[in-house]
Amino acid sequence: LHQIGIKTMKLKEFLNSFQTLKLQFIELTRGYTLLTSAAPWFVAAAAASVSAHFYSDIKLKLFTTFLSFIAIMCVHLGVNLLDDYIDVKKQIKNGTPLSEIKFEDKVRNKAGLIIDGTYSLKDVKVILGILFGFGILSGIYFTFLYGWIIPFYAVVSGILCLLYPISSRFYLSETIVGTIFGPLLIMGTYTALTGLYLHKLFIMSIAVGLIIVVLLSTHNIMDYDYDKKAGKRTLSTLTGSKKGALILLAGEILIAYLIIIYLALSKQFPYWILLSILLTAPLSIKLIISLNDYNNMKNLKFIPKWYLGPMENWDIIQKADIEYFMYRFYIARNLGFIFCIILALVCFFTIKINYIYV
Repeated sequence: LHQIGIKTMKLKEFLNSFQTLKLQFIELTRGYTLLTSAAPWFVAAAAASVSAHFYSDIKLKLFTTFLSFIAIMCVHLGVNLLDDYIDVKKQIKNGTPLSEIKFEDKVRNKAGLIIDGTYSLKDVKVILGILFGFGILSGIYFTFLYGWIIPFYAVVSGILCLLYPISSRFYLSETIVGTIFGPLLIMGTYTALTGLYLHKLFIMSIAVGLIIVVLLSTHNIMDYDYDKKAGKRTLSTLTGSKKGALILLAGEILIAYLIIIYLALSKQFPYWILLSILLTAPLSIKLIISLNDYNNMKNLKFIPKWYLGPMENWDIIQKADIEYFMYRFYIARNLGFIFCIILALVCFFTIKINYIYV
């Protein structure tokens, strides 16, 4: 019994350590943003799963589906971490000691675990090597399966990711995000799973990209004053006012919805895809109203509701006094995720499958 007790204690210590490491890794790599890439992946995977080609070798396709998901998640986390690593290195190069580095982005606690020494720069490089290494090896494997089109998607995505840190100089941040998490991610994943190109899915991917951009636009509206002062060029600041930025955000949602309506009316997808509009419209309206309240500096109490989607770690957010930001951030994030999940479910359950076995 004594030995069992010791083993139980060691198991609890291991689980606690693992939980701590997991939470630290999520904070280090900003893992809470993964829904941004997971949502479009579900659309692509669902569309691929009802392709006749998918069933030519079901075991291989199930493996490649799982592999594509892990690879995309790794690359997404790697890009997040690389962005922080580059910013920290710039500060150090400018002569600022690591412990004295500060960033204006208090909400995300940007590079906090690097600055406080929890992860050294050497540790970060190792983690980056693992994350990008897995993504590159996966890309090589898919290239072996389907040829040059896979590295084409990968190279274009990589170039845009490298350009993103300087994209705010040219009003291109939103365009790059929408392109990566819309057409490139969806069409790249679909091709990696089927070896095919689907024009109507490309059109749908534009709507998805716009809905994903809403998350960045939400962030930019709340950062409008700081971005304007710092000379950061976003589409929000380009409008010239917070009101104009909010109209732009509403326009992004409207255009995404119009694309879905077009796909339904032209019978390229079943009418069921209109559920993506019907079921997310309340979230869209809530987001626009909440951002309008922010612009007019209304003092509100933020209470998470089940119909607004998950809002994890709310107690921590309250202690950090950043409810005003995260409440709207979560709504925008959940809007994109729910929109994509509905599209994915419609594709999976309503599109006719023509089985072809080879």
